Amino acid sequence: MNRATALGVSLATALVPTLAASAAVVGLAAPAHADAAAPVLSWEISPRFDDHLSTHTLSDGASEDEDGVVSFPLVAADLDPATGAGTLTYDGSVKGAFAMMGTEYYSVTLADPVVSVAEDGSGSLTAVVSAANAASQQGEAAATDPARVLVTTFADAAWTPTSGLSTLQATPDWAGVLPTGSPAALALGLSDTQPVDGQSFAPEFLAQLTPGVRAHFYASGSGSDATKQPAAFAAEAAGPQVAVSTSSATPDALVLDVDGSGFTGVTNPGDDGVYVGLAPAGGLPDTDSQEDQDAFAAAAWVPAAQMTDGTIDVTLTADPADLDAQRDYSVYTWQAHAHSNTSQDTETEVAIDWAALGLADVASTTTVKVKKKPTTKRRGVLLAKVTGEAGKATGKAVVTAKKGGKTKKVTKSVTRGKARVTLPKLSRGKWKVVVVFKPSDTYARSTDRLTLKVR
Repeated sequence: MNRATALGVSLATALVPTLAASAAVVGLAAPAHADAAAPVLSWEISPRFDDHLSTHTLSDGASEDEDGVVSFPLVAADLDPATGAGTLTYDGSVKGAFAMMGTEYYSVTLADPVVSVAEDGSGSLTAVVSAANAASQQGEAAATDPARVLVTTFADAAWTPTSGLSTLQATPDWAGVLPTGSPAALALGLSDTQPVDGQSFAPEFLAQLTPGVRAHFYASGSGSDATKQPAAFAAEAAGPQVAVSTSSATPDALVLDVDGSGFTGVTNPGDDGVYVGLAPAGGLPDTDSQEDQDAFAAAAWVPAAQMTDGTIDVTLTADPADLDAQRDYSVYTWQAHAHSNTSQDTETEVAIDWAALGLADVASTTTVKVKKKPTTKRRGVLLAKVTGEAGKATGKAVVTAKKGGKTKKVTKSVTRGKARVTLPKLSRGKWKVVVVFKPSDTYARSTDRLTLKVR
């Protein structure tokens, strides 16, 4: 018997009675994830596309946030749940144009992007592309007919499972894509010294642009080359969805009702349903041995035979003595018994009323604002405020920033209800930030969240 099977047998034996009781639970608190967000492809294209081709026209469901990141809605997904390999098809169109005083000089349009990924994390992004430029001293007006072409390739992409969505995060290739002075580069009208270090979008993409627009998508030797690099993207697909509500919270027990949909009871031979467990937030704990159960304050097994429609309904009951008020907690799901794949992995954060459990005195509220926006060259500054009915708070605030597999953390003292936090240096991309006020002698723990776009 391997270590993964040992945990599975133990959970299956010990926790089936817990599962059987789940039907009687009535949720008293709002679900942690009542409605999963619709999956999208989030992509800025490039800083150059955002800031220079800055007149954007969106259509067919595409939208754009204040940081210039365009969202294309998912219309189809063909994925192997065991390996993550497959194809994601998105809808929507964005036209980026350079215009001045009412005159549009040139534009590039990308529509209906498709992301294909292999088991090893390599892949490609294609789109229906067209371009146009007005007549100028450099040449006549020109335009290309819309056609699907390769826009960029990528490697080492990774899936991140979350409740309701699975996200493929990737940074497109740049250096070495189009060798300097190669026949392919010369055929596109580049000089024998371009693109610098082979830095370019895919040559197929450049060929679909009018000659007057191409230089915005490869390193030509200009001062703006750094902004031409394709931006990292996040391609979402619908995954299992989980909602967690608090049935009761007393000094005797924390009772959670866990509902889920979109699950697969058997992905690989030998699989049998999913496990559901309550453990500290930040990633699924190891599930390799019977001793690993100690990481879970509560857990239950849902056999495949009880989830033929893909839904689960479980009650988790945790002893407050097994919980740490200084930590965040999440409900996790994963494939039973041997965790043969990650397609059923979800993490859903749980808001715990520590005061109701007798583990804290007064509820607190943490709010955070950006005082100085971070860039790749400048550290950002956040201002965290902690409020409550017991006066101005003192204690510690922990700020955690995550991007893909990268995590950075800083701790700052809270004085008179405030903490001014200078962030560590952050690389370019979208960072998810969580600010946690640690429990003090007076106040219970509280959190706030924001997303930072670093350029």
